[in-house]
Amino acid sequence: MSSNNSFIPVMGPIQMFWFWLKNRRRAKALEAWSKTHGLDFAINAKTFEPPRNPADGEDASHLGRRSARAAGIFSRLIGLSKIQATYPQFASNRLRGDWQSDKNICWGTYKGYTVVVWDTVFYDLIDDGPDWREGEYTSILVLADMPIHRMLITPNTLFKRLSAFGIEEGRGTFSMSTVKFELEAFNKAYRVKAKDERWTYAIIDQSMMEWLLEMKKHTLEFAPGGVTVSTWFTLDTDAIQKQLDFCVAFLDRIPEDLKHHDLKGHPA
Repeated sequence: MSSNNSFIPVMGPIQMFWFWLKNRRRAKALEAWSKTHGLDFAINAKTFEPPRNPADGEDASHLGRRSARAAGIFSRLIGLSKIQATYPQFASNRLRGDWQSDKNICWGTYKGYTVVVWDTVFYDLIDDGPDWREGEYTSILVLADMPIHRMLITPNTLFKRLSAFGIEEGRGTFSMSTVKFELEAFNKAYRVKAKDERWTYAIIDQSMMEWLLEMKKHTLEFAPGGVTVSTWFTLDTDAIQKQLDFCVAFLDRIPEDLKHHDLKGHPA
């Protein structure tokens, strides 16, 4: 008699109907939200054309993205979603689940930035049976043509730190150093890790620290080309709005000289 492991995993009819119903409601809410901001919407990645990556060639995993064809093959082989394969400089939740799929994608221009908001549906194989177990979380990506170095800003709570650990684990980002600041209240409220400490101190000055102490949002991952929000669950449209505005406000608060030149005076 064959073991359960020999079965090809399938999603049962009840699971399929529940997922379809849940995603239908979710899609309607995000489509309505995207229209209020003049953003495009796609229920999945089939008709979605990702915006240009400002830092094409950067790769947080060091796995390499040499061509669109190679990215497509690579994403299919290990289950990366289309968006993750397009912006490999970001490590947020890169390898969560055995397979990932982009859903409810909103993209376009928002307050002068190119943004992508989407849900990632991930699936895990159940070892002792033929079924899938699925989960879902929301990501927000704000792209920017300015010099940005690798940095993680995490509210210092257990669940938010777990989110940051998910970014660091196995993606070559453990080489980032923990950065401490003179304001002890900020050190207690946030955990900051960065590749370039000098750039980090220039970005997170006294004014930025005081502003961040008022915010305390989700984990932010900065990488060449922009910033992305890491979560462990789906966000409703009000939360998406607040977090998107938070990312944009952070980028707007970066000193003007650093938006156009790096610390050595090189143009962006």
